[in-house]
Amino acid sequence: FGFRVGRQQISFGDQRVFGPGNWGNTGRFAWDAAMLTIDAGLFETDLWVGKYLAYQTDVWPNHPAPDFFTFVNYTQIKRLPLRLDVFHVLKYDSSGTAAGEAGTGDIRSHTVGIQGEGTAFDVLDAGGTFAAQLGWYGADTLRAFGANAKLGTTAPVSWKPRLGVQYTWGSGDSDPTDGVHETFDGVYGGRDIFFYGYLNLFFWANLGDAELDFSVKPRRWLTLNVEYHHFNLDQAKDAWYTTGLKAYRRDPTGGSGTTLGDELDARVALSLWNHLELMAGYGRFFPGEFVRVTGASAPANWYFAQAAYSW
Repeated sequence: FGFRVGRQQISFGDQRVFGPGNWGNTGRFAWDAAMLTIDAGLFETDLWVGKYLAYQTDVWPNHPAPDFFTFVNYTQIKRLPLRLDVFHVLKYDSSGTAAGEAGTGDIRSHTVGIQGEGTAFDVLDAGGTFAAQLGWYGADTLRAFGANAKLGTTAPVSWKPRLGVQYTWGSGDSDPTDGVHETFDGVYGGRDIFFYGYLNLFFWANLGDAELDFSVKPRRWLTLNVEYHHFNLDQAKDAWYTTGLKAYRRDPTGGSGTTLGDELDARVALSLWNHLELMAGYGRFFPGEFVRVTGASAPANWYFAQAAYSW
């Protein structure tokens, strides 16, 4: 066993449920926390309690979010031919300011879930995540769900072409007046590591994301990646949520439809010598019906270039 107390970053699995997300300032998670790790051979369990940091660029040092505690049990089941994790997360906000449909109050959210990932025959890879949220959100009953399923195949040739498909679903609120909070909150997933497109326009809440991926390595030092996403709202009367779980646009009548749009992304990486990597990428978002009806709807473009030197 071991323990760690203090300011730290915490991530597990593929970082969809727990991840720091270090790219940009789009909702990263770092913690003031105490963690106990127990390795019992067949199981390895991390038990921890803490508060995430409130990112304020004009305050140093950063302080944890007030009145908000998180308690986690994350267990990896070992000695299996795949990675299999189970988890329970309790979020408790005692500020009494959470605004539900039936009134304000505390947040007492229990998330229970499972995540698995593995490979077969050196050419197939698959994974999946499922999480259910129960408890209270303000004066509302909390009942929300999130899931991801992915499957890929890599051809057994030197340039390693891989084709993958996946679908991500985060439930939305079907009725904004029934006193039941159904919007999945994404737990503490890495919000800026390209799960939902390069432009970071979406998050794991009231979302359906159908994704097609292709990558190839024509040279030992060259890798090319292309992704296509089709985004929909899960529920037409709920909002389009950004990476900070903020409602960006909403049509409470549901008359604007559910089609958010499509995104096409491309990335190239060059590994030069043993110490230098160059990378560049481009993404373009094509707005759908919901975006066009509810406000500005010009296509969005995003570019990046970076160089990383290590020694």
